[in-house]
Amino acid sequence: MPKRKRYNGERHDFWEIVYVDKGEVDANTESGHYRLNQGNVLIHSPNEYHQLESMGNKPPNLFIVTFRCDNGAMAFFEEHKLFHIGHAEHAVLAQLMKESRHAFEINTYPIRPKQAPPFAAEQLFKIYLEQLLIQIVRSVQGGKPHTTLLSTKNENQSAHIRKQIIEYLEQHLSDKITLDFLSTQFSMSKTQLNVLFKRTSGTGIITYLQQLKIEHAKKHIREDTCNLTEIADLLGYSSVHYFSRHFKKAVGMTPSEYAKTIKARND
Repeated sequence: MPKRKRYNGERHDFWEIVYVDKGEVDANTESGHYRLNQGNVLIHSPNEYHQLESMGNKPPNLFIVTFRCDNGAMAFFEEHKLFHIGHAEHAVLAQLMKESRHAFEINTYPIRPKQAPPFAAEQLFKIYLEQLLIQIVRSVQGGKPHTTLLSTKNENQSAHIRKQIIEYLEQHLSDKITLDFLSTQFSMSKTQLNVLFKRTSGTGIITYLQQLKIEHAKKHIREDTCNLTEIADLLGYSSVHYFSRHFKKAVGMTPSEYAKTIKARND
């Protein structure tokens, strides 16, 4: 990649891993802005827009792998994107790079399998790729030093978006709110919006909204300002029965039972 060059952004229906072996790269994606240095790995989800730009005075050296995988464990990489790999992961990555040269014609575009590769070259490539992903997940979950790295800009962006979303939810509790609607409201994809929110809240938007409604319901019950039907309407529930079921699931008792415990405490 030439120095200081920006490539056109792209979006595709498969996963992509970008590893920086040398140099520095900026990545603009739907999940945020990232600065990649030597030893960093960035993983793009399927259909996530992304664009790379080389930085610094020297051209970077990148290793990029694309692949398809429908395993549910890949959901980990919907939230965790940027990593700094350690020695163990680097050793596996070196094997992956080596096997890529055995299995594919990497100097052609599009890349295609070699006509006479060493025995099981593509299978070994797949095995090393799976091992790399597994070790990254284990490292993050185990709290090792090379866990997820996020740029300060991205963290600030997440906090700002979270504040805007919460303010909107607070002001529209009686509306029927969906991720599709919020995606249009904030001009972001559903995945991007939910990832940014979860990064600073620890929970998804819809789960947060449900918790917010329950807290407001408890407040109305404590203050005895509305009856249960009115509370259900204020919080956008389709019926008082649905509200009661939702409340009991979250609190462990029905709204009526909760009101009785509040009254008993005050007597």
